[in-house]
Amino acid sequence: MEGDGPTGAFVLLKYYQTLLTLKKKEDKCSQGYAMHPMYVKKIKKLKIYHDEALKCETLIMATLLHPLFQLRLFTQCWPEKADMAKKLLEKEFAKRVEVLKKRKEDKIQVVENKTPQVEEDDIFEMFNVPEKSKEENKELDVYINNMDHLPGISTKCPKELLLWLKDHASAYPVLASLAKDYLASSASSLEN
Repeated sequence: MEGDGPTGAFVLLKYYQTLLTLKKKEDKCSQGYAMHPMYVKKIKKLKIYHDEALKCETLIMATLLHPLFQLRLFTQCWPEKADMAKKLLEKEFAKRVEVLKKRKEDKIQVVENKTPQVEEDDIFEMFNVPEKSKEENKELDVYINNMDHLPGISTKCPKELLLWLKDHASAYPVLASLAKDYLASSASSLEN
């Protein structure tokens, strides 16, 4: 698969679509049809490559990081692999969070701020207390569950994937960082 942009996110889907197409053609023709043996051989060979691709963590991550596919593609096409894919994404996400935290700590000195004491009687003081939340996990949950209902991008043009990543890098900083590695393209390297 050659193209103008990252194609790793499309490999699993292309295998899946090609297998479906060949199986439909095989089902439509009788065993006496001249093309039937070719369909059988192609399906058998393609299943080997398909199964091998489904074991490749890089291809799985590239597919998961595509905003149109996310985890939904695995749930739809390979339900038996969906849980494994989600765990892989969570594992890689957690690793990347640690790497980004380390980089941030290396760049600036960490200054510890004590949480200010809040008078329980003064309701206005409650708004000055910083919230305790896990922003990183929220980012992953929002992405996996498509909670922000992101508009889909075309699967025909891989370049649109790069533009989408560039536009949404501030909303998904950890995922954008992962995408730079797994899709082998920088989210900020595109011209507008």
